[in-house]
Amino acid sequence: MKIHPNKPAQSHIPATHGGKYGTKNLDPQVIDFSSNVNPLGCHPGVKRYLKKHLHMISEYPDPNSSNLRTNLAWFTGVPKKQIVVGNGATEIIYNFCKTFLNKKTRVLIPIPTFSEYEVSAKLCECKISFFKTMDLSKNLQKFAMKIPRKGCVFICNPNNPTGVLIQKKEMLKIISAAKKKSTIVFVDETFIELVPGHDESVIKHLKNFENLFILRSLTKSFGLAGIRI
Repeated sequence: MKIHPNKPAQSHIPATHGGKYGTKNLDPQVIDFSSNVNPLGCHPGVKRYLKKHLHMISEYPDPNSSNLRTNLAWFTGVPKKQIVVGNGATEIIYNFCKTFLNKKTRVLIPIPTFSEYEVSAKLCECKISFFKTMDLSKNLQKFAMKIPRKGCVFICNPNNPTGVLIQKKEMLKIISAAKKKSTIVFVDETFIELVPGHDESVIKHLKNFENLFILRSLTKSFGLAGIRI
């Protein structure tokens, strides 16, 4: 008996980023921009907290992440019931696609951008279209015209790897245009705390848009890449 993976899995190649340079003992002044983790590292208080609770390492964590979600609700202003957590942003991207997308879903992705949107959508056999631009902020009107009906749009803001930041008022126009077409907008704000315009986040507008899904991360801004939360 031969066991074969399904076709999408056979062609699946996960995106590679981060970690490699840290294993080569390079000059400490060399910064690994393939991952863009805060070069200042995590807060000393985090290290103290982890050390204090090492005795709990053999215990299973709360499956509902209640304490974490409570604190995230306080930090973001988003109701606890609207917060989903995962072991890193990539896991959440994959879980999002498995939950909301299928082979009939039309997906729009501006490129270049983080490759996991495309990879995870391909695993769900979605119909993917790309919008090529080095600066989406200058092509928003054309981009809005490409938004599919009853589909999904992925936008990284600020974008990885170009660093382009779309202003909040412009992002809301995209979300509104997608709402009229019953299309979900997945806004990846993983790097939003690392730019001067972190107040350009659309997180306060979640209550106004049922089609809006926002991704945030402790990996980049808070320097916690190795913990996977």
